[in-house]
Amino acid sequence: MTGNLVIAALGVRVGIVCDGLDADSRAAVEEAWTDAATVGVADIEVVAESGGSIRSLLSSLSQRVTLAAIEAQRGRMWMLHAAGIALPDGRVVALVGPSGRGKTTASRVLGEAYGYVSDETVAVDSSGRVHAYRKPLSIIEPGEFEKAQRSPSALGLGSLPDASLRLAGVVLLDRREDVSGAVVSDVDLGDALEELVAQSSYLTNLPAPLRTIAALVASVGGVRRVSYADAAALVSVLPELAAASPSRPRVSEPVSLGHSAIAGPPASRVFRRVAPLDELQLADPDRLALLHVDADHAGTVRVLAGIAPALWRAADGVGLETLTTAAVSAYGAPGDQDATVAVEAAVDELVAADVLKVSSPAGPADPALWRIHDDVAWTGESSRVVVLALANPAASPLALEGSAALIWIALTAGPGHSDDIVARVAASAEVDGDAIRDDVESFLGTLRDQDLVFTG
Repeated sequence: MTGNLVIAALGVRVGIVCDGLDADSRAAVEEAWTDAATVGVADIEVVAESGGSIRSLLSSLSQRVTLAAIEAQRGRMWMLHAAGIALPDGRVVALVGPSGRGKTTASRVLGEAYGYVSDETVAVDSSGRVHAYRKPLSIIEPGEFEKAQRSPSALGLGSLPDASLRLAGVVLLDRREDVSGAVVSDVDLGDALEELVAQSSYLTNLPAPLRTIAALVASVGGVRRVSYADAAALVSVLPELAAASPSRPRVSEPVSLGHSAIAGPPASRVFRRVAPLDELQLADPDRLALLHVDADHAGTVRVLAGIAPALWRAADGVGLETLTTAAVSAYGAPGDQDATVAVEAAVDELVAADVLKVSSPAGPADPALWRIHDDVAWTGESSRVVVLALANPAASPLALEGSAALIWIALTAGPGHSDDIVARVAASAEVDGDAIRDDVESFLGTLRDQDLVFTG
């Protein structure tokens, strides 16, 4: 696949097809993307569409190239909505924030002193390597209604260092008028997760997304926040933000769970966990981060604190009495109220938040959870997965493709009942769960017969 202009974007070679453009428009495209130009055959193509003003063409093209590159790296990298700035030795600081938080301004100011990586998206692979995206910056110019797209070099921003780019800092931008200079503070991972998840593209397509974030954050010494009024104040603190030595996490107070009433007497209910896509244990104090995915494949992160982690771990088809015992065993009896009352209030809140599900013990028993055997290895992605049972020397690798690969990927998200696995596959394939239920359950049985998965 080739294009008239090949650029590097988030580790992907994008061919920008300029065949339909006049000479002036084509020259404008080449100038705007000059700092991202690369060689080789394009992995994907984006057509530069003519019509309208050159500014409009360049703005639309920038958005479509970004979306195409992000889509191409879906499930392969942690892609943060962030500005990326590189120090001379290749250390990269990702300045995270939503639109309007000041990323482009910070990119321009810091890029004049250091290397410009991106003002849009910082892509990090599992090893911590950063893949640059030296796209043009959107600039408001005096007297112009439409933003201009200017290349980094045209704005005087620094080139990439002659060194491998590696993530060295994850920083939340906090632009405030009441701050003098730049104030750097550590942020507990549990407190930062909601924003990091919200500012990540296709996070739910990553394997173990919360644990991926936690591992990369730990490798750079934790999350930091920088509060500032003027981006110029960031220049002197950037080396501090790129310090890779682990910092002691701030200890936050447990969050109390409120009360949300649920009809039905406690004795008539049993509780089970709603299987998450990923879970992450947080310490000091004991907390648990859960990432759940809805039918639209949108992820929601919830951090359980107080007695909630113990309740969630114990909720495996048990009643309120068992949950109360688990909470008291983990944290002791509350001094100011009855333990059962406190646990019931917390359990009701977890059910209301779709973290636990409730059913009647008089009905049919829920089936056991489907799990992958600990001695099974696999590699690949949603389109093709190769699976091998390590405990059996005579076993041959099993290649799973198409829907079979999707079912395996659903299993890798964590233990789940048949309904959970069906729902994950349906969400991934964008089909109705009832239409595929029989096929999914049949294939789960096939995997069990080959000693790759089990129920328990």
